[in-house]
Amino acid sequence: MSIVTTAQAVPSRLFAIYAALFDSENGEVKDRIEAWATPPSLSGRGGDDDGESTTTLFSNTLAEARRIGLVEEVEDKLRLTADARGGGKKGKGSETFFLAFLRRTLFDPTRAAETQQAGFMVALSWFLSSSPLRPMNFSEAPQNNLKAQIGDHASKTELTSLNRYQNFLYWARYLGFATIVGGGSDAEDVTSRRVIPDPVKAIESALPAIFSEGNDLPIEQFMMRLAAIFPVFETGSVRQDYEAMRLTPLADGDKRLSITTSLALQRLADRQRLTMATVADAPGRILDFGSREGRVSRIALREAA
Repeated sequence: MSIVTTAQAVPSRLFAIYAALFDSENGEVKDRIEAWATPPSLSGRGGDDDGESTTTLFSNTLAEARRIGLVEEVEDKLRLTADARGGGKKGKGSETFFLAFLRRTLFDPTRAAETQQAGFMVALSWFLSSSPLRPMNFSEAPQNNLKAQIGDHASKTELTSLNRYQNFLYWARYLGFATIVGGGSDAEDVTSRRVIPDPVKAIESALPAIFSEGNDLPIEQFMMRLAAIFPVFETGSVRQDYEAMRLTPLADGDKRLSITTSLALQRLADRQRLTMATVADAPGRILDFGSREGRVSRIALREAA
């Protein structure tokens, strides 16, 4: 099981458990955490809109929180693991520590494998290699698309059903890799929802670490540092494994950045967070914008607006 395959393990539910325990350094009894983490509307009628019991909602979410290393049980009480707490103290800022823990766990290939979360990065590599110029349907499972791209390796993404695909999308959005647009309360609106690969927030979160030793880098060094934090980007170990699964290799794959990465970097430049420059005779990468191309050889960090 994983955050993709456990239907109940959406970001809001895992964070509800985390936030409830963040202010309780000595832990809390399980029943009290369940009461805090379960919305009163569900507690009152005993199930969700699909008839799922609150017990299942909580127990399955808690099982995933344990699997990922978020919580532990000590002397009949639940508490955050020391790693999950990350030095955070009672008060504001719990979501900052929650996100930091998720990134340490989900984007470290060794830890992801140990906690049964490796499929998430494979799925994210596929997602980021897709084009944001052709938004995906939120209500259409991607099995056929995956099969056409990577054949029998498709199962490694864990996106084998619509529910799993949508769970993956919720996590991709929460972690800063996706935008979900459209949709409303009725069925017709929901089926009109579209998903766009959009890693701007993820890349922006990595900028302080990438530029920790200087504000100007060659593009290859920038990409290597980005991929060390998020191995799902070009040059990253998981992205390279995914590219090796392709039935049809990408042309100029070692020189060209994907449309998704290219547009994300350009948007950060437009927001005055980065400056991209081309230096004559310097090694560079091709920026693919779909209808046109660009080139970049150096990237510099600008002060936050």
